[in-house]
Amino acid sequence: MAHPLSPAAIRALFPIFSRTTTAILDNAAGSQLPQCVIDAAVDYMSRAYLNTGMQTPESKRVSATLDRARATVRTFVNGDTLGSVVLGGSSTSSCFLLANAYADAMESTRAGTLATGEPLPEATRAMNLTRRNQVIVSTAGHEANINPWVRLARRGFDVVLWPTEQDSDGNFRPLMSTLKKLLSDRTLLVAMPQVSNILGEAWDMKAYTDAAHGVGARMVVDGVASAPHAAPDVAHIGCDWYLYSTYKVFGPHLGALFGTRGAFAELTGPNHFFIPRDELPRKFEPGGVNHEGCAMICALWEFVCQVEGADAASSARHDVFASAFARMLERERLLAGRVLDFLVKHPRVRVVGPTTMDHRRIGLLSFVHEAMKPSEIARLGNAEGLGFRSGHCYAKRLVEELKAVYPIDPTEGVVRISFMGYNNDAEADRLVSFLERTL
Repeated sequence: MAHPLSPAAIRALFPIFSRTTTAILDNAAGSQLPQCVIDAAVDYMSRAYLNTGMQTPESKRVSATLDRARATVRTFVNGDTLGSVVLGGSSTSSCFLLANAYADAMESTRAGTLATGEPLPEATRAMNLTRRNQVIVSTAGHEANINPWVRLARRGFDVVLWPTEQDSDGNFRPLMSTLKKLLSDRTLLVAMPQVSNILGEAWDMKAYTDAAHGVGARMVVDGVASAPHAAPDVAHIGCDWYLYSTYKVFGPHLGALFGTRGAFAELTGPNHFFIPRDELPRKFEPGGVNHEGCAMICALWEFVCQVEGADAASSARHDVFASAFARMLERERLLAGRVLDFLVKHPRVRVVGPTTMDHRRIGLLSFVHEAMKPSEIARLGNAEGLGFRSGHCYAKRLVEELKAVYPIDPTEGVVRISFMGYNNDAEADRLVSFLERTL
């Protein structure tokens, strides 16, 4: 019987590490690819680079690949019996797709019919958008899950920004007490991140979702910073929408959007008028999806089976995804914890986010220095082959809020370092050595 791989063996699955001396420490911007995922793209393009809709073996293989990719995502997020998965270009485009669908529903409600002239579906009518039009948006996340909703203010929605505030323990997070003050029977949606891509802290999505559902609102969870570290569990969270970027989860540059059956039923996708509104996911995938990217998404199952020592020929299971990701998260926490310990003790450094590496944290660290600019620290580190970054990391609103407590220049942002389960001790040692000499 096969056994789970060692950290060194997991790292060996990624060909880039035999081809570069750069310590890849900007994994929050995108993960590296295991060989099996690369092979899946090559195999697909070599054997079946056709379109769907024909009865040839190759065309049928293409359709099966696309279906299997969505099924892989659905199992990964633990939503097999709950809803559907839509694939698109990115998480940003997924959010725009979703926001525009709600805006279309608002316009259809006002008109009394869909844009095609068809009667307004009962589920859309039941949303009562003439009254339930408030959208609450957390400022703690990436702009991808903020701007699409903010733009709805021009299309008949009451958009309310939910600030990121300092909690009793000194850390910044979206406070439940504030959310409860904002929620009402007019609230349609609540949108927030599961993990902050600046603070590195995971939040209790089930509690926030329960609060939103308590007033009849839908919950939109941005899992982009969380999914690379812990297999999502939409069945436990209970959210209505969950999205993440597959290129941050050992896959291609695509975005994945999960929605429950009830949430999808309220909306009409933007694809061609002759495609029935209940034909999912096609109605929400205008122009189709990237085929070779779908082949790569399918290979995520093979990768986690390699990590766990499981049989890749068996049907995908969420518990195997969860176990493999938990194994890699344990490793990244050990490495990030060593760096965090150094930063916390440094007299001229402020760690932005929790200062302990516990179960609520992922291996993502942000900090500022009292004298050196983040961009200068990143420039010097990059010159030594340490691949980390500086800036607001598309969490511009959060950085603006954090300057109330942290010595942050919003134009500079923070230094951000992010580990994954394939990083090793030597990279952490190189990083700490650089920080000791530089800060």
